[in-house]
Amino acid sequence: MTCVRGRRENAGMFRRTLVLLSLVLALAACGGGGGLTKAQYDAKVSHLCLLAADQMRELHMDNSIGAWQHSGQSVVRVAEQFDKSLAALKAPGDIAADAAAYLKANEKLVSDYKAAVVAANADDRATLRAAGNRSTKDGAATFPAAKAIGATGCYIS
Repeated sequence: MTCVRGRRENAGMFRRTLVLLSLVLALAACGGGGGLTKAQYDAKVSHLCLLAADQMRELHMDNSIGAWQHSGQSVVRVAEQFDKSLAALKAPGDIAADAAAYLKANEKLVSDYKAAVVAANADDRATLRAAGNRSTKDGAATFPAAKAIGATGCYIS
């Protein structure tokens, strides 16, 4: 009975993740037409950040090889989808440079996550640790650009 309940809970979590991913895509489609005010852009980006953070949290990741072997590709997919949705939003001119810097910083995270997956699949603990350290540093590097564009849901003060 516990196994069946666990499978139902996993299936439910999977469905919720798909729904959240659909929402992210819908938001990107709605905001992709341009003409957003700074406040609208900030709100949309903050919302994308919060959705992606929820998706990552649902993966229950840690720094272990097993976790990255099991869920690393999901981490990469969430990060890539975030970047794609972010790129689809047209930033107002006065923050366009900061928005581009924010996207570029987030693209570095995708590279870090991909390196972590490769290291985990090779059972290379040292390289996985290095990729984790890079992702921590690169994640923190996204904060100034997020702050500059006003996306309060995307950084820790």
